[in-house]
Amino acid sequence: MRWLKLGKNFVYPDYKPQWPRDVPYKLVEVDASIDIDFNERKINGMATNRFRLIQNISTISLDAVDMNIRRVYVDGTPAKYNYDGKVLEVSLGSERAKDTVIGVSVEYEVYKPRKGVWFSPINSDQPAKQVWTQGQPEDTRYWLVTYDYPNFKASVTLTITVPEWAYVIANGKLLEKKRTQNKTLWKWRLNEAIPTYLIAFAAGEFSYKEKRIGNLPLIYVVPKGREEDIPRSFSNTPKIIQFFEEYTGVKFPYPKYAQVCVSEFVAGGMENASITILTDQTLHDEKAHIDFSSDPLVSHELAHQWFGDLVTCKDWSNLWLNEGFATLFEALWRRKNLGENEFIYELIKMLDTYISEYSSEYSRPIAMRIYGYPDELFDAHSYPKAALVIWTLHNIIGEENFRKSINVYLNRFKNNVADTEDFRKVVEEVTGIQLDWFFEQFIYNAGHPSLSFKYKWNLDEKMLEITIEQKQKEDSLETYFLPLEIMIISKDYEIKKNINLKEKRRTLYVKLREKPLAVCLDPNFKIFKELTYDLGVEELLGIVRYCKALYPRILAVRKIAEKGGARTVRELYRYLLDEKEFWGYRSEIAKAMAKIGGDTALKTLLESLDKVKHPKVRRAIVTSLGSFRSEDVGKKLTTVLKNKEESYYVRANAATSIAKSKYSGAFKVLKEALTYPSHADVIKRTVLEALGILGTDEALEEIIKYTSDKESVWVIVSAIKALGYFRPTREILDILREKAKNPHPKVRATVLSAIKINLDPKLLPIVNILKNDIAGSIVRNARDVESKITKFMEKGEEYRKLREEIERLREEERRLAERIDRLETKGI
Repeated sequence: MRWLKLGKNFVYPDYKPQWPRDVPYKLVEVDASIDIDFNERKINGMATNRFRLIQNISTISLDAVDMNIRRVYVDGTPAKYNYDGKVLEVSLGSERAKDTVIGVSVEYEVYKPRKGVWFSPINSDQPAKQVWTQGQPEDTRYWLVTYDYPNFKASVTLTITVPEWAYVIANGKLLEKKRTQNKTLWKWRLNEAIPTYLIAFAAGEFSYKEKRIGNLPLIYVVPKGREEDIPRSFSNTPKIIQFFEEYTGVKFPYPKYAQVCVSEFVAGGMENASITILTDQTLHDEKAHIDFSSDPLVSHELAHQWFGDLVTCKDWSNLWLNEGFATLFEALWRRKNLGENEFIYELIKMLDTYISEYSSEYSRPIAMRIYGYPDELFDAHSYPKAALVIWTLHNIIGEENFRKSINVYLNRFKNNVADTEDFRKVVEEVTGIQLDWFFEQFIYNAGHPSLSFKYKWNLDEKMLEITIEQKQKEDSLETYFLPLEIMIISKDYEIKKNINLKEKRRTLYVKLREKPLAVCLDPNFKIFKELTYDLGVEELLGIVRYCKALYPRILAVRKIAEKGGARTVRELYRYLLDEKEFWGYRSEIAKAMAKIGGDTALKTLLESLDKVKHPKVRRAIVTSLGSFRSEDVGKKLTTVLKNKEESYYVRANAATSIAKSKYSGAFKVLKEALTYPSHADVIKRTVLEALGILGTDEALEEIIKYTSDKESVWVIVSAIKALGYFRPTREILDILREKAKNPHPKVRATVLSAIKINLDPKLLPIVNILKNDIAGSIVRNARDVESKITKFMEKGEEYRKLREEIERLREEERRLAERIDRLETKGI
């Protein structure tokens, strides 16, 4: 057995190990003054970086990209320098001694920066209304001359001069605000040390409200006119802070907490210390609040104030220490606020997200040094997989030990950096448990355990035989050590068995008085793994009926979906209708019915639309109806789409399913729906992709209209993706080529999403444009898409025939399901 698994399809031949940056000095303070010109979209700045020397040196290098460097000073004296457009090398005049603290000041100008700081609206030459930063991973260097790498942390002072009409907020406390001629100067100071990627500000046309939790100011900043949406998005902020403080035993680490909603944000949210910047798409009205919440985003970014800001990963290979913890704590708040089922369902969705990336893209170790760009590591391995691994650690060492470990870790490394080994040593110190095996299995190796679970009853011997087998793929370890719980449920009692699985295959024999009603493995989802039930329908239905825990029931429903049958549809239907059942479980049943197919499933789903009230379950039902090609489905969903009483998201999902149903009136219905108002234009955006699925010439004509720069960036993104469903005509190629040069990274990234749907070789020249993109994540994605197109070209005819065969088999399967369904209905 090999104990080093680097995974599959992640590392390109030119990738090399990336080690923490090693320089003979340490950044200790950043003091910058900038003057923002909203009209010309430029910044004039003076940045002073103070360094403590680790060795005797005569030069210092600073990160500064695409800047006009005017003057450089060392401790106030003019200095010589060399600048290549990326790195500013400053002469100290003479060799300076170790432990000396020196200040390097740079006067500079940034004109229309491509990253790091964004003037919004982004794709425009008109005066900006907002200016805001996004420094992660290493983009602060595009607007601020500094040392731009996470392994050093510094205190920060930002003095920002803007027109009188503009509001400014930045890291730390506001020390000064004063008028100077026709401008206003704002001075913000954060004494606590942070990495430079967290240095942040937002300036522009904003409104704000201020609250307090104890002595901590809470500031909510939104675009003007959105003030009424603040409570719906942010009312739980004080409770989340209190929960995280109680759980970690560490007080909120900064002098204030601001949440700033900006237009066209290039991410969902960014946890800049004391000033989180968020997409304004999280602001929503009362109708959206029916089944949309800002809490996941708010809690995730808040968790980062401890995990990522207070303690920062030493380099990007240790990113999971930031993102894994934030993702888990987001889920822990969900449990605190909404209950255990919400938490477990969130864990299940985390696993689904990771498995999707693992199956369709690549696998890699969570702690991975071999990469091309830091951006590549912001993936499902660093977020949900890492969160599930941390949750597994929590369950192995216990809640009390886990919380103690977190407390020691945060206090020991506060205002500093840490790596995986630092964290491991803290946990071992607190618990007295040696955990090398755990970190080797789950952090330093790729892949994951994949278990097959089955059991059978021996009536003569009254013996239950349980078999667990490890069936993971070659990119994973051959065997894992997994502490597992087995729950045996009988009519009058429950038996819990704990085992330590370390073999490839393990069989247990349990003597019982009678056949159990159900047997569940790891019922409370304590251990990270992929689990498959190798059980018959009756055993699966037993789990559905008698297991109280959510996780085994959902796995059972998913397996039932593979086996099909009208009888199982009828059995599951009562749970779908039961408003007392958890909405996530009911949604899984709706999805299962779509996979089962047949007339009974279709009839059941259509009937359920008249009975089910929960909006999230209704979303699952209308989505599932998209698996059936039927005029009746199209007509039923049209009433849903047109109904203003339905939630925005139910109506949006209905639009997609109308297109998939091949309803004859689909185009007319969808075209009208483009005018429906909704939160974040979710209906319009979903309708555009639905038109792409529809695939007609008139649908294409409508989609192209919405690629215009007059539309919001989010509508443009949806229209671009919809183009991927069409053969690339000259007009489509021209549009995609133009959008591949759009200044907004979301637009450029979506060009690749469209190409990924299509895989036509004609699109390769556009892929080549994006292989040279300024964003590392886009470069990575372009290389992946190029690889997929190349494979498609190599097996083009074979792929075409395979696709046709798959479609033929699906149609046969559908017809067979309908025939079986009719026979079962007749009782034959």
